[in-house]
Amino acid sequence: FRGCERSMTPHTKASERGTGAAVRLVLPMPPSVNSAYANGGNKRGRHKTPAYVAWERLAGTCVNDSHRAGLGPYSLAICLRRPDKRGRDLGNYEKVISDLLVAHGVVKDDQHCERLTMQWDSGLEADCVVLVQPFEGRVAA
Repeated sequence: FRGCERSMTPHTKASERGTGAAVRLVLPMPPSVNSAYANGGNKRGRHKTPAYVAWERLAGTCVNDSHRAGLGPYSLAICLRRPDKRGRDLGNYEKVISDLLVAHGVVKDDQHCERLTMQWDSGLEADCVVLVQPFEGRVAA
């Protein structure tokens, strides 16, 4: 993940299919996992908040049939534009994105994520850009 692209269209793109092909999604800003779930209320136990359900519906429209690769081991790169100047925990946005990828068949299961890269980019024109590609090996440590 070599930084974020800065000239993005508001729709999704997928590179041509083939070995090592990547799926690139431009998504609305996801809710933090802290605001995605609630306890109690009229429902028993933990449940999705209305804001999370609305985001799932909207983000789901960004996933085309061509994105449904059903990848096994994969690398995931997420780039987010900061919505404001408040302090935010970048890691709290990954789970809802990963769950969306599974729900729409982009990946088989989020347990197959072998590499995860996330970053803030205040110059990003989109709220959220996700790149999913087949996992290709180790990083030198």
